[in-house]
Amino acid sequence: MCYFCRECETYVGCHENTRRPLGTMADKETMNLRKQAHALFDPLWKSGGMSRGKAYKYLATLMDKKDVHIGQSDADTCRTIIVKLIK
Repeated sequence: MCYFCRECETYVGCHENTRRPLGTMADKETMNLRKQAHALFDPLWKSGGMSRGKAYKYLATLMDKKDVHIGQSDADTCRTIIVKLIK
């Protein structure tokens, strides 16, 4: 399940077996950047080194923000996340 806007060609996937969106609508460029950001971010918590929540708190600290979520990030924010996680 996903939401797709034909007019502006944006989309967002949904949590498995639900209609609840995983984030915000995004174009292809932003979705690709979100995937790249997740590829760098997910090992932080999937390795068992920290919980997913703590990994997002760590990311927020790196970004100097109160809260951050890759699925709600625009293209520029994703680029910054990628740079911060590579360092």
